[in-house]
Amino acid sequence: MHFALTRHESLSPTQQRQLLEIELLPEQIRHVGDIHGGLHTLTARPVADRQGFVLLIDDIPRGFFVLKRGSLLPDWAREREHVTTTLHALMIDRRFQGQGLGKQCLRALPAVARDLWPDTAQLMLAVEAGNHPARQLYLALGWQALPERDADQPGFERLMRLTL
Repeated sequence: MHFALTRHESLSPTQQRQLLEIELLPEQIRHVGDIHGGLHTLTARPVADRQGFVLLIDDIPRGFFVLKRGSLLPDWAREREHVTTTLHALMIDRRFQGQGLGKQCLRALPAVARDLWPDTAQLMLAVEAGNHPARQLYLALGWQALPERDADQPGFERLMRLTL
């Protein structure tokens, strides 16, 4: 099995169609949305502040995520003392989960972010408080949970950071 991360715009027309076939479990869709929503984030402007990446397994799309920075940073990632890149919509096709592919994406993420934007000093993400498997994975890979904010709000998310 050959693992590769590639920019969304470098996909062939066949791979673009295959990307739309990524399936998630209903509880995962609740956390990250579906592939159509993830792809919709790629329409944000300016283009220079976001990039979609596709996980290819044997040249077939099996995962997807978006990186954002600058003017497209969510409010929770602004006002930081370091140049921040945020991770959004990380998804692995449900038929390929449990094989360590999400972990491989996350391990490759620092190099991918730095190759894309060399001034990146930290990565951040927001994860729903109830998404325990994702939170445990991030912690195991060296991400730090930031102090809680507004824990009483519906859909409360926990912020996490990985210093590069």
